[in-house]
Amino acid sequence: MPTLQVSTEIDEATKQQFDHICESIGISPSNALNMFIHGVIDHNGLPFDAVVPQEKPSELPFGRGCMKGKMWMSDDFDAPLFAGK
Repeated sequence: MPTLQVSTEIDEATKQQFDHICESIGISPSNALNMFIHGVIDHNGLPFDAVVPQEKPSELPFGRGCMKGKMWMSDDFDAPLFAGK
């Protein structure tokens, strides 16, 4: 099947953080985006809850990057979250 290129615009700091995280878990940014795209297709929507927070983001007890070291990559994309970890 022929492949197509997809592009998007993000700020440089976000791109550097994304690249660093992908590298640290052993996947390329392209593979990470492909996993996300396939997750959207498999779930017929976003593969995570996308909700409007009840509080203003500045009032929430967490921020960008708060999950560092607390997340892991499953061997099975369809496995339940946090199973066995």
